[in-house]
Amino acid sequence: MGRIVAAVLVLAVVAVLCTQSALYGNGSFYHRYQTDGVNYIPDLPGGAQYVSMGDSYAAAGSHSKRLPLDLCARNADDLGHVIAQRMQPQSFTDRACSGATLDDLTQQTVQNDRAPQMYGIGPFTRLITLVAGANSLGFGGLITNCFVIPNDRCSVSAGMNLPGSDGWRFVKAQYLATIDVLHKYAPSAIIMLVGYLPLFALDGPVDTGCLGTAHIPMRNVELWRTWYRGLEQLVKEVAAERKLLYIAPPTGHPACTDDPYVALQGVDLRGHGPDAYGLHPTVAGQRAMGNLVEDRLRGRSRTPSA
Repeated sequence: MGRIVAAVLVLAVVAVLCTQSALYGNGSFYHRYQTDGVNYIPDLPGGAQYVSMGDSYAAAGSHSKRLPLDLCARNADDLGHVIAQRMQPQSFTDRACSGATLDDLTQQTVQNDRAPQMYGIGPFTRLITLVAGANSLGFGGLITNCFVIPNDRCSVSAGMNLPGSDGWRFVKAQYLATIDVLHKYAPSAIIMLVGYLPLFALDGPVDTGCLGTAHIPMRNVELWRTWYRGLEQLVKEVAAERKLLYIAPPTGHPACTDDPYVALQGVDLRGHGPDAYGLHPTVAGQRAMGNLVEDRLRGRSRTPSA
């Protein structure tokens, strides 16, 4: 009889541990880790103190510092690593993943075989930076049709999910609900929404020689400008309605300037541009965003375009 009771107790303990493991993303079904830029270690029960979340604009950095065996294309000098280096948190988890949509933050999707990004957070999390929304608004189709292989579908991609449309309102509602989930599981965390570094100047002419080298028509830049304003409006409104800190991106260093914070992409540009992923932040861009995040957290001010 005693052996039966002991066996039952063991099974009960195992069940409790498995439940806690699933709650915090440590179940064997999930791919999960945090990184200090060199080593990977399991997520801490209860969540890391600082967690970087979002899409490729958070995960991008230099090609030369791409983290090995990382299907999310994270880099040891991406936004999360820059902020962690500045703030020196007790623990840091880089959950950002290239291609991530808002769905990927809170649930496992068909396109994403990794755990939801929220599995890196918990009661002990004190800071979350989030760069998200672009892919849910169709960023992938826009960059493909407008910049990677410019074609007639650019105007369609850029015209989808603009402010006032059903698609834009749906994404905003989803964004707000996502923030509520993050607050629920990390109630003590400061959540900062980080804006997207612009690919091009938001108005005025763009160096036609630079655009020509990348085979990008000026008309496509104008279409992107309309779409980008809708994206930034989305992030700003969500931050305002949930009373979150919002970090406006510097706008003075777009592509086709001497010190770009984003890189262009094109066959003719290979080997001649910065050590960065095309149409994504450069290392200088991530450092600039990291500076603004640090300054906001420490209560300092810095010229946004610096």
